[in-house]
Amino acid sequence: MDLEKVYQEHPGSFGAVEALFKATDGKVSRKDIKKWLSAKDSYTLHKPIKKKFKKNKVFVSRMNQQYQADLVDMQSLSKFNDGYRYLLTCICVLSKYAWTIPLPDKNAKTVVSAFEQIFSERIPLKLQTDAGKEFTNKLFQNYLKKKKIGFFMTSNNTKASIVERFNRTLKTKMWKFFTEKNTKRYIDVVDKLVYSYNNTWHRSIQMTPASVTETNQSQVWENLYGKQNNKKVNKPNYRLNDTVRISKEKLLFEKGYEQNWTREIFTIHQIIRRNQLFIN
Repeated sequence: MDLEKVYQEHPGSFGAVEALFKATDGKVSRKDIKKWLSAKDSYTLHKPIKKKFKKNKVFVSRMNQQYQADLVDMQSLSKFNDGYRYLLTCICVLSKYAWTIPLPDKNAKTVVSAFEQIFSERIPLKLQTDAGKEFTNKLFQNYLKKKKIGFFMTSNNTKASIVERFNRTLKTKMWKFFTEKNTKRYIDVVDKLVYSYNNTWHRSIQMTPASVTETNQSQVWENLYGKQNNKKVNKPNYRLNDTVRISKEKLLFEKGYEQNWTREIFTIHQIIRRNQLFIN
């Protein structure tokens, strides 16, 4: 089997070992794929550094219940990409199905127009973003209200973790493409790269994002969250009506003497006994 062709053209394009193994239907062993990839600069130069630490999960009960969206700054490459300066990325929390729309700017009308393209396919009940003005402006907020889409935002360093993870996957594919083709032009292939992502087996849901439907979404939920039910639930550290401050996540090079906690004081009004899950 021609691994070069699969690596560049198949839905598993510019993927890692497991993605190529799935793309070849197991006809090439993982060992041989890993050996072949080790000779590819577009793989070895972009292999991620893993930092393992436990985080809460984002919990939803069905597909299209909640989307996360983000704006990826691509201004440094705009001169190679017809003046496009940003990528609007959006992902369904349950199915992991994602969209990417190139934007020439981030003004309100441009962002609304991009979401029109996404919502012409599917509409979520809720949308989560960061606190950027491109999402909090009056025009966009009125647009969401008209569509009857709930909105909330996060401002800590973790932010919208699922779309941030997709951004990393997309940019890794993109930079592998740059290395392979000796180019900085993504505008012609970004749709192919997103198609590749949506049609590549996803470890967390145990299938491809494109194959998730209302019929099999219960199995996807089980794959994502089912194992949580077998874990021991720890005793809570706080009691009802306790007052607490919330820690502020610090960036890697942020000054250590700046405050680490919010000024606001919060009162605990409910304690849910379960394994750690972040419910929106």
